[in-house]
Amino acid sequence: MRLALFAPARPRRRASFALAAVPVLAVAAVGASHVLSPDDVAPVVAADTPYTITGHGHGHGRGMGQWGAYGYAKNEGWAAERILSHYYGGTTLDAAPGAAITVRLVGQDDRQLDVYSDAGGSVAGRPLAPGEAAHLQPTPGGGANVVVTQGCGGEVLWQAQTDHPWVDPVDLAPDRPADQHLRLCDGSASYRGSLGVALDGTAPRVVNSVDLDDYLLAVVPAESRPDWADTGGAEALRAQAIAARSYASTENRTSYADTCDTQDCQVYGGSGAEDPRTTDAVRSTSRSVLVRDGAPVKAEFSASTGGWTAGGDFPAVEDRGDTESPHHDWVVATTAGEIASAFGVGELHDVVAVRNGSGADGGRVTTLKVTGSDGEVEVGGIEARRALDLRSDWFTITEGAVAPPTVAEPEPELNSPGNNVGGPVSPVDEKYRELGGAASTLGAPLGPQMMLPNEAGVFRLYTGGVIIWTQSLGAQVVDSSVLREWIPDGTGSAGDAGEPSGEEPVEG
Repeated sequence: MRLALFAPARPRRRASFALAAVPVLAVAAVGASHVLSPDDVAPVVAADTPYTITGHGHGHGRGMGQWGAYGYAKNEGWAAERILSHYYGGTTLDAAPGAAITVRLVGQDDRQLDVYSDAGGSVAGRPLAPGEAAHLQPTPGGGANVVVTQGCGGEVLWQAQTDHPWVDPVDLAPDRPADQHLRLCDGSASYRGSLGVALDGTAPRVVNSVDLDDYLLAVVPAESRPDWADTGGAEALRAQAIAARSYASTENRTSYADTCDTQDCQVYGGSGAEDPRTTDAVRSTSRSVLVRDGAPVKAEFSASTGGWTAGGDFPAVEDRGDTESPHHDWVVATTAGEIASAFGVGELHDVVAVRNGSGADGGRVTTLKVTGSDGEVEVGGIEARRALDLRSDWFTITEGAVAPPTVAEPEPELNSPGNNVGGPVSPVDEKYRELGGAASTLGAPLGPQMMLPNEAGVFRLYTGGVIIWTQSLGAQVVDSSVLREWIPDGTGSAGDAGEPSGEEPVEG
């Protein structure tokens, strides 16, 4: 099992460890009369040899870093316009004409549309009374078969065929009250604007046609954190609204839908996902888009740049605001065998990275060359990141155990078991002192105290073991292997609860 942990700057912190092992040499089989020379011995790293991958950021790093935007707004008082000019060099702000956008609802793929509205609506040129449901199945040529029922599952009231495969609300104007929104019969979501159907080849698709700003009311809270407005980050949300509007203005995915509602485009959950704090961000920036040469730009964004953006369509810049990110620095413990398996090179010989030169450790990996007993594989940094299941392509692979990155301590929370600054001694530190500190069998600490997943407790790594504290167990010394049972495998995704969901390929 891979132990994948990261050390956030705030508010939670974790560490990673790996046990020591000794590399071995693999000797190719040769005839008895052959005298071995250095060329006959290929240095192979034993499969269970520990490796540590240290890295920075979460996502592709192109364009705006969401945590960085929050850091600049909260700590340096930057307005949205300054945040955007920092990340999107060479662009200016302009006003986009009012327009609608069509969104493929991926979760409704291969289904018919079943929808109603508390205020009623219309379909196939006829009115829908409040509570009546319309059921649309797309037909070749751009039309639909329509069945209207009393409620979602009641008696059939009428049916027809139409060339206009849309269910419209009672008022097509933007910014309508909730009772006019269209609701899916399965209870999964409600939507502003109209809902319709189309065929993708022979596969049914459901599409939402909605005013661009109405669409953003549900995108911005899904792609960022509304609670940033409560802690000095309202301008970061305004910057997010403009970036998301700019990105959406460039979308043209299919003949039947401009964009989609997943991370492959921008995350969009319908009107039930709206939040008044991000609604303010959208309304206060209405129609504002980033342009270059008179046209909106594809304003990509990602959760965390790690301290430098990746460049590309916009110049690479330092991102001091990213120190707020819980993914600013991270560590993953793995093995030689896992690395070799990820690239299919047999037994691992060597790993060599070429970098872009921006930031610590030489910057992001542009090319990774992995050599093993079965040959050599050379891949781009993004492909390497995916193969190794890492948070970004800004990483360094080191044989052996590496101490967690040194990060700034967050301000202590009152009554927190991890509070050992300016308050009561942490129970972990208290246990360590009780056992004799560095003179004990635990030896020296390998890094700062970290939080267990889901804030179940805290722990600290030492050269000779680990001290774990939880409310039910108290402080206990455990072997390093025990910690693996507390930590979930893998690194998660940008859409983890409580995180901005900007992640590739859109971060849009």
